[in-house]
Amino acid sequence: LLPGTCTVTVQDGRIASVGAPPTALAGAQAEEVIDLRGMTVMPGLISCHLHPEFFRFTPAQGQAGERPGKELPPGVLMAIGVRTCGVLLESGFTGYVGAGCAHDIDAQLRLAIAEGIMPGPRIRACSHHVGTTADLNDSQLWWKRYTTPGIDLFADGPEDLRKLVREEIRRGAQTIKIFASSGRGFNGRTMRNIARDEIAAVVNTAHDLGTRVRAHVCDKAMILECIELGVDVIDHGDGLDEECIDAMVCAGTFWVPSLTYPKLLLELGWDTDGSVRAQYENARAMLPLAQKAGVRILIGDDYSGVFRDMLEDDPLDHQVGCYGREFAFYGEMDGLGAAEVLSWGTKNAGELLVDGPAEVGVVKPGALADLIVVDGDPLADLSLLARPQSSLKAVIRDGQFVLDRLREQARR
Repeated sequence: LLPGTCTVTVQDGRIASVGAPPTALAGAQAEEVIDLRGMTVMPGLISCHLHPEFFRFTPAQGQAGERPGKELPPGVLMAIGVRTCGVLLESGFTGYVGAGCAHDIDAQLRLAIAEGIMPGPRIRACSHHVGTTADLNDSQLWWKRYTTPGIDLFADGPEDLRKLVREEIRRGAQTIKIFASSGRGFNGRTMRNIARDEIAAVVNTAHDLGTRVRAHVCDKAMILECIELGVDVIDHGDGLDEECIDAMVCAGTFWVPSLTYPKLLLELGWDTDGSVRAQYENARAMLPLAQKAGVRILIGDDYSGVFRDMLEDDPLDHQVGCYGREFAFYGEMDGLGAAEVLSWGTKNAGELLVDGPAEVGVVKPGALADLIVVDGDPLADLSLLARPQSSLKAVIRDGQFVLDRLREQARR
């Protein structure tokens, strides 16, 4: 966020300068000057746990042994992904980091956007869910196992998993997703969901090819093992404690707490043994400690609309404004400030979204010009980001307007 009066100069898709007007515009001939007094220029928001095609998979389907990615034909799921990209832009999100998808949808959306076929956010494409035989995603209704995959792919042993990871990367994955442990409503036969040497094979193969690894992992012992073996992103991490926090800081591991989902489980009474509440309360208590220690915490959750028919207003539906609710949700927790929570969906997220020297998620010279304009001050009211229909005035991706209510209003 830019305090006071500043001028941001954008040229060739990047931020050329940031400063007071005389400094920023010195020696430059601006093609267009837009007066944004009273508004806030900030980095475009970035969701770091997104399944673009999750839209209509119901709890009843899961209980029946079905898996996402087979509930509708692949082309329809891709159409849902295209819709999701539009919802993200209209919500002020100029990027997302995939958390697993069927049919290479992330990679294909990324290619379609790069080819100019459709507008969309900057994407870090994720793989299918890479798993092992009889893991928690491999239906116990063995007679219903699919002959063609949905979101899940299975292999066993280090050698076969290396081959699977290489194939996923060949098909465009920039992140490999594994399910290291059960938990978060996914109850396997044991807490461990993949062997240690198999995790190591996935991580080493991915890293050798310049690709990151993220893990659905909730149990403390498995969290520590994933960090030790080099997993880059801990998804959920409900059972982490201060030992895990120290390990994440030393390793530079990202953490996506994604606490809206368990909060909804509690509200719906889906906590028969009290474990969901214990994990939820533990993660809430750890967030301020992790922030203070320097863990790179991220915004993102299991958006799917799975509660659409159970709640009048499902906060995890793929609808304009829902993604931005996370900022106020976390900002209201004791020990967390607005600026800190905003960094989870901007600076921290930008460090995961892109590799190499390119920067995103910050407003500084040389950074990629993915920006939004908000009418008001999100530092004073984080809920502005959950009301983009009224507060979001512009979305800029690579220096180009993809949503422009500023000039629309000026023409009226």
